[in-house]
Amino acid sequence: MFTWNFQYVSKARLTDNLSQLALNIQKGDVLIRIHTAVHQREEAVELARFVKNIVPKAHVFGTSTSAVINWGKMDLNQCVISVTQMDDSRTCHTLLPTVDDETKRAILPSQLCENVKNALPLDDVKLMLAFTTGKYVDVSLFVDQCNTKFPGVRMIGGVANYSKIHAQKGLQSGFVFDENGWYEDGLLVAAFGGKSLECLTSFVSGVQTVGEEMTVTQAEGNRILTIDGKNAKETYLTGGSNENLILPDQAELFPFAYSEDGNLPLQVSVVDNALHVNHVVSVGKKIKRAFIYDRQVIEENRMAFRSMEKFEKAETLFGYSDAKRLELYPNSAKWELSAYENTNLCGCITDGEIINVNGRNAFSNCAFAVSVVGEKEYTQEFNPYAFSHADALATDNEKLIRFLMGLERKLEAEGKRNDEGCLKSLLRECEQKILYSKGEDIPNEAALHMDVKLKGIDRICVINVLDVPSMTLVFSEQMIQLTYKNFVAKCMAFAKRKKYRFYELEKWRVAIGVPSYMVSLADFTNDMESLYRELFESAEEYIAIVPLFCVMYNCTMENLRSTYNSARMEMMNKNVQFFVTDASEEHMDEESIRRKYQIVNVINYAISHDTVVPYYQGIYDNRKQAIRHYEALMRLVDENGDVYLPKDFLGVARSFGLMYDSLSLVMIKKVFERFKDEENKAVSINIGIRDVKNPRILEFIYDSLSTMKHPENFIFEFLENEDVEDYNVLVTFVDKIHDLGGKISIDDFGSGYANLQHILSIHSDYVKIDGSIIRNCCIDKESENLIALITGWKNLSERNVKIVAEFVENEEIQRKMMIYNIDYSQGYLFSKPSPEL
Repeated sequence: MFTWNFQYVSKARLTDNLSQLALNIQKGDVLIRIHTAVHQREEAVELARFVKNIVPKAHVFGTSTSAVINWGKMDLNQCVISVTQMDDSRTCHTLLPTVDDETKRAILPSQLCENVKNALPLDDVKLMLAFTTGKYVDVSLFVDQCNTKFPGVRMIGGVANYSKIHAQKGLQSGFVFDENGWYEDGLLVAAFGGKSLECLTSFVSGVQTVGEEMTVTQAEGNRILTIDGKNAKETYLTGGSNENLILPDQAELFPFAYSEDGNLPLQVSVVDNALHVNHVVSVGKKIKRAFIYDRQVIEENRMAFRSMEKFEKAETLFGYSDAKRLELYPNSAKWELSAYENTNLCGCITDGEIINVNGRNAFSNCAFAVSVVGEKEYTQEFNPYAFSHADALATDNEKLIRFLMGLERKLEAEGKRNDEGCLKSLLRECEQKILYSKGEDIPNEAALHMDVKLKGIDRICVINVLDVPSMTLVFSEQMIQLTYKNFVAKCMAFAKRKKYRFYELEKWRVAIGVPSYMVSLADFTNDMESLYRELFESAEEYIAIVPLFCVMYNCTMENLRSTYNSARMEMMNKNVQFFVTDASEEHMDEESIRRKYQIVNVINYAISHDTVVPYYQGIYDNRKQAIRHYEALMRLVDENGDVYLPKDFLGVARSFGLMYDSLSLVMIKKVFERFKDEENKAVSINIGIRDVKNPRILEFIYDSLSTMKHPENFIFEFLENEDVEDYNVLVTFVDKIHDLGGKISIDDFGSGYANLQHILSIHSDYVKIDGSIIRNCCIDKESENLIALITGWKNLSERNVKIVAEFVENEEIQRKMMIYNIDYSQGYLFSKPSPEL
């Protein structure tokens, strides 16, 4: 079995891709799946028909979607085509209506299941892909029937949804299709069978149940009317109290879970006087209150990944994630896919998933389903390191934390803080899971944020031990654990003595906080210095540790994280272990404020009057002795014709956020327009981490590159000294640019502390040495040594990286560049920035 995925760009490219695969129908069955977020119904059918003409005997089918999953990565506004060439196994598919033509009523699940069995000729089915549309609400009952009709067969799939592009063109439901037609009210099923075929399915929901089990006692279609004989809406919103604990628009935070089916999530919405779901719920179903919990997401993902990784015949991977999951828990949805990057995992975003739990197929909401299938032994290139980067998942609980904050305020105001009734199961269990470290009664980072907001804690000391990796090389795991417990115990005991609050943020990182009205800054700092000294006085039975202490004051929820990150960088640059900083915004004098708002006016004028002007500086190719490569540099022109450099306005633009976003998008669009038809000229575009996180900018870049004749002429320069919290975001961007044919450069290399981390984390095509090093290389031996070090690294590296030198201002510097075989020289010696090439 062989599987290959590719993004649909054009019919010509599609023809080339399919011909290069050299598919052989005589060898075995060929399956071609299409998941599209860009094609309308008729267009999708026509595309399937086009593919069928190229590979006449292939099984071709597809679904609409809001986003695709391609090589383990999620892409918006794309169409992905996955081709599987089988060896000994067989596949077949059927496209069936879910509504009776005569009665116009939904076909009963039992009859629909019988129709599927009659339409699929395989006898030894091991795995079935199944997709319905949102118009078929009996999907859960249909899946139940499949357990009886197809015993032992695993299923995966879901409900086809649609994208914003589809919605803009009037589509109101997802659809399924093949080369013969499409259905908005249909069912698509594909079966896989064969003696050598083996498969495994798993899923992740992250659901944490709370409270007592309840029973659905009355339901009508996809509406739940009563629970335990009581009004379902009132039961859900009040929890048995005399007032609403949950507002209707907060329902998305608290799904139910099918407790008898492995706690499968069931998303609900409050409409009129009932609870609505996206499928029929059977009377008698056992349910519990629930919420999605980041630590549960991590644990379930690791379990699912281990099962996929150990599966011996991992030739083809299918994956489907829920649209609601992406909306409510975007970090979870993206993080769990990152483990499968560079595998051939292909799928899409759905409005509900078919999963297999405890050997039984079931329908669920807000989950991630994954399946692996194969005929022969094969190992995918999984990415287990993704599971070491889970920090961002905690932010997915921010909405829930804000809910808990509001409820805390309400209960304290009404004197109900110690209510032991229904509030205990909802509030206490949520708090215990979200606000405390796992298995410990110690408040965590979420609790710190809540206390900053509710209890006025604005003096905080973060204590961090950084040399843990080196410990693992020398000491046993038992010794490290004993030292860690001693570290936490000492900090916690000290905080308790001083009546401060203590928090365990993550392993080897804790915090101590207090409201400013309780203690002066001087006393709080002195106390932290005392603890600093105490931690150094380790007994012989523990490992000696070197903690970093960062004392911050005037803290708020808004500035806490950024202040700590900035302080940590400064501490590392200065090589200090104790640091005190003001988290509040820096005070500006009157002249500085006036200058700042003058620049704001210049920026607004440039945006509204189209005077954002790209200047281009030529980059000299030292091998070819010519300029064929330019760097695009932003300039602003005001109403008087005065030209402003980036140093004049970029800092102000970044402080306003959206203003920077507007400038950046305009600049990128103009550069693309200028170079779209160039064949022998390349351009470098400066880009930062904020741009990489901006969906509008990413969408423009990806869409533009995919249509360019020469995408290799577009190079994106990323600043080496940018503060990057999540390298996964950057790596994803770099990989996508490379997939589309573009290139990556690291700018100002050598100017920051994270040099090697950047180089090793992302695959750059160019490295640009910081101008201050180049400018001084003829008068400062250390600068010259740095150049030698960088070029030496290039010579040792197996990667094809080009070195660019900035600030080559005279012949003496250029001669030095030639000595070290620098590939490109940029500077006034060869070219000054100009609006013309």
